[in-house]
Amino acid sequence: AGEAGAGFAVVAEEGRNLALRSADAAKNTATLIEGTVKKVKQGSELVTTTSEVFNQVAESSSKVGELVSEISAASREQAQGVEQVNTAMAEMDKVTQQNAATAEESAAASEEMSGQAHELDAILGEFKLNGNAGGVKKIAAPEHRVSDIKQIDNLKKEEVPAKLVRPEVILPMDDDDFKEF
Repeated sequence: AGEAGAGFAVVAEEGRNLALRSADAAKNTATLIEGTVKKVKQGSELVTTTSEVFNQVAESSSKVGELVSEISAASREQAQGVEQVNTAMAEMDKVTQQNAATAEESAAASEEMSGQAHELDAILGEFKLNGNAGGVKKIAAPEHRVSDIKQIDNLKKEEVPAKLVRPEVILPMDDDDFKEF
């Protein structure tokens, strides 16, 4: 065994050391592989979670887009409503101005009619109506008026006394509304 045995022992020793180092390296490799598998699994879970979160964000973005569209449509409707209100207000303003103008015209006409009524009152105060003088205007019952009118109708215009005149002679009664007045 001599020299050859010693060489074999050295080679065996080195083989044993190499085997031990290989076993340690294998253990370390196995540990590293387990750690890597765990990290890949965690990474995969994170990717899945991230994917779910991105899906939720996409859904939320879609809902926000729909809400923005609804808000836009509502804003357009409100703008149309405001435009209609503005148009109505302009029409109301126009009608109010017309009413004010009409009221002014009516007030002026009323004032003019009041003046004419005072003039007519003054003129009628000079006439004798149904036997009363001095501006006292008592109107007799219809049968007395009818007889007075028949009496006047039988006379010619020249023969009618100045104080006994039918209203139709002073104011022509052409207008049906005025006759009822």
